[in-house]
Amino acid sequence: MRPYVQYVLIYRKMKHAVVELLSLTGLVFGAGGFAPSIEAPLVTTEQSPVTSESPAVPPTFLGRHNATVTVHAGDTAALACYVLRLGDKTVSWAKRRGGEFHIITIGYHTYHNDNRYTLSYEYPNNWKLQIRYAQKRDEGLYECQISTHPPQIMRVYLSVSVPEIEIRDPRGAAVTEAYYRVDSTVGLQCVVTPAPPTRPVRWSRTHHPLTTQPERGIRVDTSLMGAGLSSWLHIARASVRDSGNYTCSAGDAVNTSVRVHVLDGESSAAMQHSTTDGGTLADCPSLALLALLASSLILAAS
Repeated sequence: MRPYVQYVLIYRKMKHAVVELLSLTGLVFGAGGFAPSIEAPLVTTEQSPVTSESPAVPPTFLGRHNATVTVHAGDTAALACYVLRLGDKTVSWAKRRGGEFHIITIGYHTYHNDNRYTLSYEYPNNWKLQIRYAQKRDEGLYECQISTHPPQIMRVYLSVSVPEIEIRDPRGAAVTEAYYRVDSTVGLQCVVTPAPPTRPVRWSRTHHPLTTQPERGIRVDTSLMGAGLSSWLHIARASVRDSGNYTCSAGDAVNTSVRVHVLDGESSAAMQHSTTDGGTLADCPSLALLALLASSLILAAS
């Protein structure tokens, strides 16, 4: 074949290939392009970044350490323990007495045999220990603990103020027994020092309250006396049935009693030596006992 003819054939083939390529390109663009291919993800040797959390902040106390809480006997003592960021830890209360260590509460549970002790949680973070009707024996050092390692400890000292209380006769002498003759006026003074801020002074006889009752001749007068309180109990025209135990109290934990004897018959004559209107024999116990014995014999014989 002549060279000229070969060139013509090659040119026609190339022209035909170009035409097919252009046709295919038009179809692709007319259809919106090639469909995306699903390819395997690229494999990389780089490590993904590691996110490390910062160490947890441990729980801590909020408030004063080694604080002192003072309450009056008979009131409710409240020992606060504010804990921040408690997390999964536990709060407990304990009392130290000398070398002894007594657990009171763990979490919300109380482990004390005295039901006056309770855990009163106040949202959001006050694990408060309450002691109802506080007494002198409740005084001491208390510890609020968080169960970390080692434990975190906050100490609170509880001081219980107990007023002094006594019953006096009309002469101002403290008495535990008082003697009166029939138809005389029983006069007893109860003195409480210092004055309890939340507890009124009350009189009772064998657990029955005594208040002013004019029809029975009973009068109760209470007033301030310096830093304390004075409460007078008067019983006019006393009779034998007025004998008994009389109690003066300033709350459940502060009280004192006196035994009153109202004597009749010949025993009244033995009381004439007294210079007081009430006719007490507290200054002469032996004579009082003789008078009481004589009265008993007279009542037994009648």
